[in-house]
Amino acid sequence: MFGRKTIQKLMLLVLITGLLSVTKVFAAQPDVRLVADVSGSMKRTDPNNLRIPATNLLIDLLPADSKAGIWTFGAYSNSLVPHGNVNESWRSNARNQAKKINSVGLFTDIENAIERATSDVNQSDKSPQKHLVLISDGLIDVSEAATATEREAENQQSRDHLLRVLVPKLAKAGYTIHTLALSDEADHDLMATMAQRTGGLHAIAYKATDLMPLLLQIINRLAPSEEVPLQDNRFLIDPTIDEFTLLVFHGPGAAAILHDPNGKTYTHTSNDPHLRWHSNDRYTMVTVESPLAGKWYIETPEHPDNRVTVISDIRLHSTNLPPTIFRGYPQTLEAWFTEEGRPIDRREFLNLLETKATHQKGAQQLGTFAMPLMANKPRYQLTLNSFPQIGEQTLKVEVDGRTFVRQVTHSFNVQDVVAASLQLPDDGSSPRVILRAQHPDLQPADIYYIISANDQPLTAEYRGDGEWKVDLANLDRSVAQTIQVLVQINQTSQQVSIELPELILTAKGEANPPPAPVLIPNPVPQVMPLPVLPIGMPVATPESEPMLEETLLASAALDEDEIGLFDPIESWDDPRMPWVYVSVGLANIALFLVAFFMYRAFINKRKARQDLGDDEGAEPLLDLDGSLGADLDGFEENEDDLDDLDDFDELNDDELDDDDDVKR
Repeated sequence: MFGRKTIQKLMLLVLITGLLSVTKVFAAQPDVRLVADVSGSMKRTDPNNLRIPATNLLIDLLPADSKAGIWTFGAYSNSLVPHGNVNESWRSNARNQAKKINSVGLFTDIENAIERATSDVNQSDKSPQKHLVLISDGLIDVSEAATATEREAENQQSRDHLLRVLVPKLAKAGYTIHTLALSDEADHDLMATMAQRTGGLHAIAYKATDLMPLLLQIINRLAPSEEVPLQDNRFLIDPTIDEFTLLVFHGPGAAAILHDPNGKTYTHTSNDPHLRWHSNDRYTMVTVESPLAGKWYIETPEHPDNRVTVISDIRLHSTNLPPTIFRGYPQTLEAWFTEEGRPIDRREFLNLLETKATHQKGAQQLGTFAMPLMANKPRYQLTLNSFPQIGEQTLKVEVDGRTFVRQVTHSFNVQDVVAASLQLPDDGSSPRVILRAQHPDLQPADIYYIISANDQPLTAEYRGDGEWKVDLANLDRSVAQTIQVLVQINQTSQQVSIELPELILTAKGEANPPPAPVLIPNPVPQVMPLPVLPIGMPVATPESEPMLEETLLASAALDEDEIGLFDPIESWDDPRMPWVYVSVGLANIALFLVAFFMYRAFINKRKARQDLGDDEGAEPLLDLDGSLGADLDGFEENEDDLDDLDDFDELNDDELDDDDDVKR
């Protein structure tokens, strides 16, 4: 019969083969560090402490198996929730600790807070997605010096070290910094620069109620997800969806009621093994596994940030838009489908889908554009040539197949290539305009300014570090002055002409008005024509349109007749691939059965030997060195074929020998 080593090796091969047949590759999950300001000024900018539900929102929406930690800071930094793997235990502890977020800090040490949250920056961490989310309402304030001049110098020193040393170090280590300013008094130049230099998103919450929607935009970037459209609180779930998560925002005391396609009602008290319900005073999140296909309805007040994310083998993907988009620079977006990770390239299916992109700023719609199917590859494409406003915006890609809908949302911040600010020094010196280049690729020689105040030409003086000064000392201060700045960019690959928002220098004794939002002419939403189906392509109606699976199967059948049985397999979409899977599975089963029966025969032989162990002529089953007895010597020669696995099972051999000696 077979030797013990041979049986062990065969069983090992069966195990390895089985593991290889079921191994999957999982996408890397993000590493997220939230750093929240708890200085005393937050009592004014966040009077209802919406930082707590906003933190809970991040806790609830972090993907499973990601890593995360939460820090708070004022004069000192505190590790509120230790950095670790995100699981239910971590989430439960994080929700409890989030209740401790307050507004009692005396200073605002942003530099120390970021250093503490990234203290492991020098360690060899291979995480490809490391994100730091900073929430603050003020300027760097670290100095306790006696005079204002000394305090300003020490605060500036901390700011310079943060921008010139720490941020470049984090960018090199792969960190993306997202900044959320909770007031218009914050150092927006500092926070925007940190985000831009690390590829993050910068947003401004002018009122506390903006906090959660803006944080949701940041979450969309660090943990992007696929959605289905939610219209009039109704959404369509198709048979390919394995799970959906519904997120709805509401006020204190409001309740949400979910209705499935059969009319069954679910609330937070429902006891259903496929339902997970989590709610607080600000939002409700419901996850449904193996949902019924059809129209679902959520009974709750409508909110523009409500959404339904889905998990499915058939996924909509799109190229990423940069977190900061500069006016005057066109952006191109592509979208495509995959099934179980493989691109869907059957144009007869893709042509049936209506694909469009909707550009929005908050609830204001800036434009709706068709995304036609590209001629040279199975992707939908759109190029946006202009952005009518600056500020936080979204672009939603929507695909409608009537019985099949998908959506992905991109969040970004639109800025001008050069920022202009009006400064009125407290020391009584003449007012000035400061121009600072914001586009990271701009050089001073690339920029030309045309500046005027009430049609009087002005000149910009370059001061270094991407900054220009416009002296306003010679202007007539008895009347208001309207300052206009036209920026012309001349680069090898790009020529851009941008008119910056007007600046108003009021007459002496009058208060300066706040800056107005920037608009370009004719920002009226426009609907572009949708793609036209090719001639001869039947138009699917709601009654006759095939389901997605049927469409894919029909498309596969079109290709099958063109493939020979013994032609090489060059694609995962090849219709012969299921037979390959079946063959591999049968081979695994056969190999396991052979090994099993070989092992049974060995055990029976061994038992028979033990039963005859008292006979004088019986030979021992095992020799002292752990090899098989004399009557199995003939098979020992075959063991050389698997000698490359001998080192693996030496320990098991010794353990079996010890057991056999005890039995004898």
